[in-house]
Amino acid sequence: MALIDRTIKVPLHYQMYLDLLKRIQSGALAPGDKLPPEPQLEKIYDVSRITVRRAVEMLAQDGLVEKHRGKRGTIVSGTKHDYDIAKLTSFTDDAQLYGDRPSAELVGFSEVMPADHIAHLLQLDAGETVYLIERKRFRTNVIVGFHRAYIRRLGGLDLSADEFTADASLYELLKLRGIVPGSASEVLEVREPDNDVMDELDMPHGASVFYKERLTRTASGEPFEYVEMFYNPEYYRYKVELVLD
Repeated sequence: MALIDRTIKVPLHYQMYLDLLKRIQSGALAPGDKLPPEPQLEKIYDVSRITVRRAVEMLAQDGLVEKHRGKRGTIVSGTKHDYDIAKLTSFTDDAQLYGDRPSAELVGFSEVMPADHIAHLLQLDAGETVYLIERKRFRTNVIVGFHRAYIRRLGGLDLSADEFTADASLYELLKLRGIVPGSASEVLEVREPDNDVMDELDMPHGASVFYKERLTRTASGEPFEYVEMFYNPEYYRYKVELVLD
């Protein structure tokens, strides 16, 4: 069955757009999937290169695909969800809020002496070390973030790399050791990270991301976590409720 009907008075590029839209909405083309390259789309739909480009541009204008240079090609966009910046939640909480399956890939696990400003924020004693845990974060197999967490060893906290499986929640691991988040201070800004972070996010060098710094404390006010979070803005937006005083 032909995907394009040349007997009707509907522009070819619009017919192609509608067919690709149906595939995206049905899940046949899922977030993170790459569209076939232009020459292949020409053959699939039996249309010209100009027709292909017009159809793909319509999808891009609707926010359904993201066009990238080079090998990344054109990617089906993920759904952007709203996250309340006034609530203290974990990545796992945020993902599950919208029915996504959270997972992680451990990139680095070590015990380090942090930079002076981090040691000051965590109220470390001279020479005190912390865990440095670096992880890629996924929502339903789509990479959306990269976390670099510095964890204070409150009460002789003992963690190991093999605990950080794909579905492990850092906060749940800490709760098992009696370290429960009570409050946090957070800064959100747009930033261009270094190339190493962009490679972990599978994003082009020089692009901008949502950057969050969080200092997390226990209910008694002891700081135990300083974390740098880098998020692909294709998948995130943040909201806050304001009340007139």
